[in-house]
Amino acid sequence: MKELEHLKKLSGVKSGTGIKFLSPAVSPGCHCPMRMAALTAKNIEGLSSLLVGMPECTTHVRLFNPKPDGNHGEMHWLYVLDANEVVFGCRDGLMDALKVMDREGAKAILLIATCVPELTGEDMEAIIHEVQPELSASVSHVMLGQFKNFSYPPGYWKTMEALVALMNGQQTNPLQVNVLGRSPKEDHIPMPSLLSELESKGLTLRYLAPGTSLEEIQKAPDAALNLVVSPYAQPMSVRMEQEFGVPYISLHTAFSVKDIDQAYEEIAERFGFTWNGEFAKEREKAIALEQQAAETLRGIKYVCASGVSLPLVLAAYLDGFGMEPLLIHMEEFYPEDKKHSKALIAMGQNPPVCRMVNEESDVLVLQKLAPDICFGNLPPGEKTIPRVEDMMHLYGIIGYSLTEKLLLQTFQVTDKTGITGKGENKYGTASI
Repeated sequence: MKELEHLKKLSGVKSGTGIKFLSPAVSPGCHCPMRMAALTAKNIEGLSSLLVGMPECTTHVRLFNPKPDGNHGEMHWLYVLDANEVVFGCRDGLMDALKVMDREGAKAILLIATCVPELTGEDMEAIIHEVQPELSASVSHVMLGQFKNFSYPPGYWKTMEALVALMNGQQTNPLQVNVLGRSPKEDHIPMPSLLSELESKGLTLRYLAPGTSLEEIQKAPDAALNLVVSPYAQPMSVRMEQEFGVPYISLHTAFSVKDIDQAYEEIAERFGFTWNGEFAKEREKAIALEQQAAETLRGIKYVCASGVSLPLVLAAYLDGFGMEPLLIHMEEFYPEDKKHSKALIAMGQNPPVCRMVNEESDVLVLQKLAPDICFGNLPPGEKTIPRVEDMMHLYGIIGYSLTEKLLLQTFQVTDKTGITGKGENKYGTASI
């Protein structure tokens, strides 16, 4: 198909820079990652930030973070580069600014570098290494040039990963568990039954995400285990294991009953207990739905559009039911996606990969491609392609509930439209 010729197949994508836009009409574009980094820092009690960039960057930040002072003594300051610093670097000025923030009482500082410092090769790590001995506050940094980071997710996951540099070595508490990617104040996503059961068994849960405090982050290496419930927190867990030896189990990527069983058993083994049917009803529902999926979804061809947070993991799961991806939108290529990519390719699936950032333009290509079904978002007026919407509502859900909700949403569409994998579909599937 001509409209897909400029795209790379999954096997040819090694990082986010290899993912091409589906159509030339990329307006309105993607969110700058700087935004998510600034908001993440703003929502961690006790953490200060210093954003370094041009006037356009600093003006934009003040639109969604208008106050330079936080509610608990934090400082969210801006460092505007002048013409001389763009050419010759901002090393001296940055060190002076960090010293001022330190004198004003900052407990820890996140240095956020935008496009120009990264383009000019400013060595933030060397600057921090030189000035840190003169500061009481710990300093970490994150590089977020948008020419390397095309959307908002890096602003979140790279910031969370950078917070590991602010952690302190601790003696392990055998009953402490960190939940990475869920806020301690979260109520719009139901509490997963697994976490409630762990608390009932005497384990203490610490939630690390925006909404937590600097103090909790600094103590985080005392955990006996990290449970990861979000792709934004996965790189943080990897770095914590490397630097502090805290093991982790990824729950956000466990879609199948088999993978969930394995993760739950590993948790139980680590803490020396056995499950006694706590999740029996949830598991039975998930097994029944997987059996139904194996009988009804085979041969169905689909696309993943925007709004699917883990498209490669989803594609690998759907492959188990005999479904075939025609095109996959990837908002971000996470470090862990290298592993997911290899796994999907090993299954014999190697679809084109793209970024869809203009629904009105991109849907014209999808209509021509003519998938049986779409997972994710399409323009409200699009009626010809059946779609499983509200995929982002699965974010933060883990365990057998994730299996149940995903498959129920899929069956709602297939049952309503009569989609099968037997060539009986009203819309039909085009050949790539």
